[in-house]
Amino acid sequence: MSRASGSPDLIGSIALVKQTPPRLLLSDKTFRIHVNRKMEASFFAWCLSSRALRGQIECAISGAAGLANNLPQSRLVAFVAAIPPLAEQQLIGRFLDHETTKIDALVEEQRRLIELLKEKRQAVISQAVTKGLDPSVPMKDSGVEWIGALPAHWSLLRVKDVAGLESGHTPSKQVPEYWENCDIPWVSLNDSKQLAASDYITETAFQISALGLANSSARMLPAGAVVFTRDATIGLAAITTRAMAVSQHLIAWCPSDNIDARYLLRVFNVMKQWLDAATFGATIKTIGMADVKKLVTPVPPIVEQRAIAAFIEERKSEFDSLIDAAERATSLLIERRSALISAAVTGKIDVRGFAPTPEPAAA
Repeated sequence: MSRASGSPDLIGSIALVKQTPPRLLLSDKTFRIHVNRKMEASFFAWCLSSRALRGQIECAISGAAGLANNLPQSRLVAFVAAIPPLAEQQLIGRFLDHETTKIDALVEEQRRLIELLKEKRQAVISQAVTKGLDPSVPMKDSGVEWIGALPAHWSLLRVKDVAGLESGHTPSKQVPEYWENCDIPWVSLNDSKQLAASDYITETAFQISALGLANSSARMLPAGAVVFTRDATIGLAAITTRAMAVSQHLIAWCPSDNIDARYLLRVFNVMKQWLDAATFGATIKTIGMADVKKLVTPVPPIVEQRAIAAFIEERKSEFDSLIDAAERATSLLIERRSALISAAVTGKIDVRGFAPTPEPAAA
């Protein structure tokens, strides 16, 4: 059982060791709990996984002064649980082993479905961005691995030739006035989750002041710019919905009349998985400006770009709805699993008549 972690949610994580190895070493962040003959180990493990015990764990963590994210042994031994007779403990353990195995299989199916839907969504975007919507047009080799063949009437240009390249900056943290009375959205790596989840960015985790902007090399960028991370997770992108500035960990592309912002965003969606080859840095990956300037994009006629962007938006919305439904189903299954464990170990489910259904014989 884990007793300390950087995340409170991980404290109390359980592993049932059914056969102790001859040499078992534990870290200082782990408890080894032995049960006596009056306790079934499987039942006790399920008890520790139940909501009732989780609540006690959370109270013990928050009540341990000076021991952030740590469960003291003195509090663990004070936990209270309802303990049925040994035979019933064994039956509850078998019941939960059986039922949670079925739920876990359903959860795994949903997770595989989610991954499959994400792969198909990415394939649709990639196909439309690099091949267009008309499969009958003549094709030509692009000479670029992630693009492959592209329609013969399309151009292949450096991104910087169709969109203005703007870098960002962070106003000095040593000057409080740069971070007071702030109303200028400032895109930083703190917005990475939002950039990964959304095609557009309106609000940012931090704002800067006009004074901070004036005393840095960042500048106000127009709405409709495509911001792009160049450090940590490379290639996360979104379109700004209003004027913003960016930190030095991002760049912004301001589209010309030759490129549609929505189409360029999809180009980065497809390109992202290929950008690791251009990164460097052992601790935090980054892509240098020299390599950023070499990035290329297919450039269809502008009318075709807009049609491709609209097509992707429609299909992506369909996939997103299916993914959301699968994620909700997964959450409900996990909630059901938790409720089942708690009900069984507290006696709210009578399992005395439980007999597992035999698995069908393999054909």
